[in-house]
Amino acid sequence: MPVAHLSSVNLYYETHGSAFYPPLIFLHGACETFQISWSKQTPVFAERYHVIGVDLRGHGQSDNPAGLLEIQTLASDVYELLGHLGYTRAHVCGFSGGASTALFFATQYAHALRSLILVSNNMEKDQMRVKNGFWSPERQRREEPVWWKTMEKIHRIDPAILLSWWEALDERNPGYTPEMLAHIAAPALVVGGDRDPIVPLEQSLKLYRALPNAQLAILPGVGHGAPRKPHLFNTLALDFLSRIPHNA
Repeated sequence: MPVAHLSSVNLYYETHGSAFYPPLIFLHGACETFQISWSKQTPVFAERYHVIGVDLRGHGQSDNPAGLLEIQTLASDVYELLGHLGYTRAHVCGFSGGASTALFFATQYAHALRSLILVSNNMEKDQMRVKNGFWSPERQRREEPVWWKTMEKIHRIDPAILLSWWEALDERNPGYTPEMLAHIAAPALVVGGDRDPIVPLEQSLKLYRALPNAQLAILPGVGHGAPRKPHLFNTLALDFLSRIPHNA
């Protein structure tokens, strides 16, 4: 299992596809792993791109010496990993918490972006998860026992601790204004589901309008999990990426 020993963390990662293909890094959702979030994309995208899948710090087999999550640190880990692998620029695709990381990455490292795909992500401060106790371990155990057991298997860290880290991160994350995103010139694709109970449709629209070079895709009948609908998501994302010159 490849592990990148970075300046402040050891990150587990995988690569798929030829190293001669353009690099495409996938960032998973909160409390997930690369394999959990992107298993339906990896073999297809690896036919055209050098897929880089990472377990964000504190997730899966990656450690987290800091003992908390900061969006700035998650994004800088991704930037450092790309350098570790010998890349200066890459396509970046994130889902949910991974999309939050990707968006912050774009604000700080716009020079390192070939393109940006944001799936199921708020632009403003998250309100829905706070209202419904989304991060509560007790609720997760009670309402999603199968997922709880899965988390216990896939993470080195206690899932209750991981949930508390994300809850604290949600509280600290103030969201974005259009002015904060105006300098991101890379082509962007904003993807949402019209039945998403966590990311309201209005948030996807605001994000699309704020990014200078963005396209918008709202998937019909889809909730918070567009990558789980590969017949829709893969077609849209691959079409978007195919329109970007390999030397861009």
